[in-house]
Amino acid sequence: MIITITLNPALDRTLRIEKPLVANKLNRAVSSSVEPGGKGINVSRAVKALGGESVALGFCAGSNGRFMKDALTSVNIHHDFVDVPGNTRVNVQIIDQLGDHTEVNEPGFKISDGDFIRFLERVELYLDEKNIFVLAGSVPPGFPMVNYIRLIKTIKKAGCRLIVDESGDLLREALKFEPDFVKPNIFELAEVVGDEPTDDPDVLVHSARKLLDLGAKSVCVSMGQQGALFAAKDEPEVLYVNCNPKIVDAGAVGTGDAMVGAIANSMDKGVSFTEMAKITVATGRASARLAGTEMASLKRVYEVYETLLVYTV
Repeated sequence: MIITITLNPALDRTLRIEKPLVANKLNRAVSSSVEPGGKGINVSRAVKALGGESVALGFCAGSNGRFMKDALTSVNIHHDFVDVPGNTRVNVQIIDQLGDHTEVNEPGFKISDGDFIRFLERVELYLDEKNIFVLAGSVPPGFPMVNYIRLIKTIKKAGCRLIVDESGDLLREALKFEPDFVKPNIFELAEVVGDEPTDDPDVLVHSARKLLDLGAKSVCVSMGQQGALFAAKDEPEVLYVNCNPKIVDAGAVGTGDAMVGAIANSMDKGVSFTEMAKITVATGRASARLAGTEMASLKRVYEVYETLLVYTV
């Protein structure tokens, strides 16, 4: 089973406007939508779109939290959130007719030590070594690193596999506990290993190997329209996968989460490393064709899958 953890969930509101966004002027939306969000929840949505099953864990609060749970239930995504005081945050994405994105994310609510203990007790209900945990996204305001580390230790001590999609200090700390998979983008990777960002696979491979040296067992570096690079300690070859022709993003938000969902679903099904790499890129690129944080269906994924090129680096 796949267990996703979203410590700082959100409602994702997408507004589409007919003209480029203009500051200090009235901008009229031609359409709007609201979906449950936060990286871990998006991963659960991607797993569902691929035909898999997951349970979404995290915190929720207030009327927004109730809306989020109802929305997940309505699409048959299992969830087991810890209710806390406050109100779940709202993230706003504005997309104009050219496809340009403007995002405004709220910070979220603070979590007390007591609420975190209740959350750990909830996590312990799912500590089966067959389960795959996905830890993704930001932490709530003021969330102490010691609690983040305690969560990772709890998961790893139980022998569960762990996928991490974080950046900065969160990723650095997670690497100390040998996560089974990490998925930085080229900028997050460069920040952690101290290299310059690049989408040149022949250069990027050296940065990816640094992550393996820092503790990751497997790495997927997402490269946007350029595809992704995959490396693992127990795989003899590093793979670079891209699309031909390239797919222009229509909904860049959530495409990385779609890729993490594909990684988790592939691990759960026990597919080969090469097949995982292809499905992951196909899922991300197929989802990039869609507006907002909509996740691509398996049919759309395989349409992209047929266009993929796989190279060894």
